[in-house]
Amino acid sequence: MVNWEWSAMTWPELEAKMKETRLVVVPVGSVEQHGHHLGVGADWMQSWEMSRRVGEKTGYPVLPILPYGVSSHHKEFPGVITLSFHTYQKVVEEILGCLAANGVKRVVFINGHGGNNGAIAEAAKEARDKHGILCAITTWWDALGERKVLGHPAEQHAGYAETSFTIVSRPDAVRMNKARLTATKQTDEDIQLVRAGLAKFKGGLVRIPLSTIDVSDTGSMTEAHPDDFRGTTDYSRVTPEFAEGLMDEVVAWLCDFVKEFEGFQDPKRELKRP
Repeated sequence: MVNWEWSAMTWPELEAKMKETRLVVVPVGSVEQHGHHLGVGADWMQSWEMSRRVGEKTGYPVLPILPYGVSSHHKEFPGVITLSFHTYQKVVEEILGCLAANGVKRVVFINGHGGNNGAIAEAAKEARDKHGILCAITTWWDALGERKVLGHPAEQHAGYAETSFTIVSRPDAVRMNKARLTATKQTDEDIQLVRAGLAKFKGGLVRIPLSTIDVSDTGSMTEAHPDDFRGTTDYSRVTPEFAEGLMDEVVAWLCDFVKEFEGFQDPKRELKRP
């Protein structure tokens, strides 16, 4: 019997399971372009595979994947399916409300798409106030921290890390013969575009809301100014062995976190008055 996958358990089994633990894992992703070499479902495929492995290793219940995300900044590319910020926030709020009714007190989101973070955070604040649920939002790039993947920043869109995770999750969604990264397109000598929404100016950062199509015509990008991009784009270094090792590293981090977070104490809301 599968004792971690929410969808595979009967309601009496889930009722018993929720007497054993107060923590649930919620995988979320998006449907959006990832260059010419990864399927548009790369984000949710990666998130589901990570969550599946966490469930198998820890036994914590894992909800079905929420595949659609907040991807309006990618909408010009064919195949993109996006929800508005407020729609997504509302969906997450209602999911958390259902979990609260099942006795859940801790939720770990395993998120494969950065555009979801803001809406999840707002829903999590509401759920804490209304239901006493405490949520944590995890992403694989935050788990890797400052580590570079084959010499590149981990967070690159459709870069080395995402390509590795998709190879492990769904090899049929990878076209390695078309894999390449493109430097961010530029329109101004002094205001240097890093990615959609972020630019550098005289040593500082400026947020300029743009669409991905404004800075990349392939949808696969270094997320860096061309002057800062010195690496090779030799994807032959992304072997199945390397990909599996990178996945194992992130999953181990996630497993350690969910175990610790179940016992995490919700800070008391107290004001120390003079």
